[in-house]
Amino acid sequence: MNLSLLISKPSSLRTAWLESLVLTVLLPASGYAVNAADPFYLNYRFPWLILAPLLISLRYGFLFGISSAGLLIASFLLGIYREWLIIKDFPAEIIVGMLLITMISGEFHSIWQQKIRPLQRQHEHLKIRMHEFSRAYHVLKGSHSQLEQQAANHTKSMRTSLLELQNKILTLAKNDGAPLDGIAEPILDLFSEYGSIQTASVYAVSQNQKLKPTALANLGNPPNLWPTNPLLIEALKTGHVTSLQTHDETIDHEVLVVIPLIDIFKKVWGVVVVNEMSMFALQDNTLDLLSLLGGHIGDLIKRRSEANLQNKDVWLAFEYELRRVIEEVRSFNITAAVLVTIVNNTATSDVYMTRFGSELRGLDKVWGIKDSFGRQIIINLLPLTDETGLKDFLARLDLLHAVDNSVKTHLAKDCIYQSVNSEVTIYNWILTDQHTPEKILSKISQVCRLDASNNSNEDYSYANISA
Repeated sequence: MNLSLLISKPSSLRTAWLESLVLTVLLPASGYAVNAADPFYLNYRFPWLILAPLLISLRYGFLFGISSAGLLIASFLLGIYREWLIIKDFPAEIIVGMLLITMISGEFHSIWQQKIRPLQRQHEHLKIRMHEFSRAYHVLKGSHSQLEQQAANHTKSMRTSLLELQNKILTLAKNDGAPLDGIAEPILDLFSEYGSIQTASVYAVSQNQKLKPTALANLGNPPNLWPTNPLLIEALKTGHVTSLQTHDETIDHEVLVVIPLIDIFKKVWGVVVVNEMSMFALQDNTLDLLSLLGGHIGDLIKRRSEANLQNKDVWLAFEYELRRVIEEVRSFNITAAVLVTIVNNTATSDVYMTRFGSELRGLDKVWGIKDSFGRQIIINLLPLTDETGLKDFLARLDLLHAVDNSVKTHLAKDCIYQSVNSEVTIYNWILTDQHTPEKILSKISQVCRLDASNNSNEDYSYANISA
């Protein structure tokens, strides 16, 4: 029995019954047209009457076939009873044969349905997956097109923009004035380009962490900012980016995001108040980027306020950058690397300094100082660098082979490498959220003292010093 057809749509079921009835009636009707005395082909050598139930059962299954056979049998039995048909013998063989043919063909139909049904389900599954893939492809294609347009609109990279802002801030650092004077508009331009911000303003924050009422620069036509705005209060209190996603949606919607310009010592120098931005940009990834930009700009503002004090003290500059990098490591679950190279040979110190400086990436920093023994100490700070990245950096300097030959171990985040010979000593750390600036600075001072005490050692050695 074709149960799948019985539970299918009513229109399909009606079509099956209609076709079965038409084919069943058509056969004796055609027989009546050929020979009115024998419309059921009972006196023919071939039992043409079985064609109707045979075709119907093969097409729709046993139930429809046996119904057709039953209707034909009932029709000519009624004709014999009413003496409409004149036959010599009762057609028992035809009746039995018709029923057997109907049962056999119905069974063939069931077997065929069992084989084809899994193929139909597989086809439907693949069809659905194809539709899903097609939709995903078109979404990806549209996203790629928007990404190309966005990349084409960015005439400068973020690194270039930050370097230009840094140069402008450090240039203005030589002049008198408030820390944010002359740089508020470039700050808004940077946030507008990489944060899809449409309307915003920059406000300065006083020494006692109070907002100054007058905006230093505006993008678009932002409304006046009330000091009692909960987003502003939370940003000044915590030093974190605040938005409508982290607060009750019933608050004033005129302010969407507040970005504090905070340095590594948690001092807020100003805030960027965003009133309008792209709906698709108001998500966690964009807010993380805005927080990162706010932190870097806060560090630059502090450098300006200190009137380039860090340029006079290399160790202070390194400490300042180290604190910023470790703060980013903890906040964004990333890694960084510190590389300390002690050059014992004064004649080659400039060569090593040039080599280290030439291989820096956009965010990498390098400092060179002289210790009390007259040796050149080169400090590299490599943000966003893991063990593999550190090995690549050493390989570009042709120092990885020397390190690998000097010690038989692997790079590990809690270990210090040292490759000691008569010319150069190399130490490095992989920074994680378990490190603190104080511990790293202490270890660097410690290994420098150790190296000074062992400066006469010509052999290779290895120190496993945990930071």
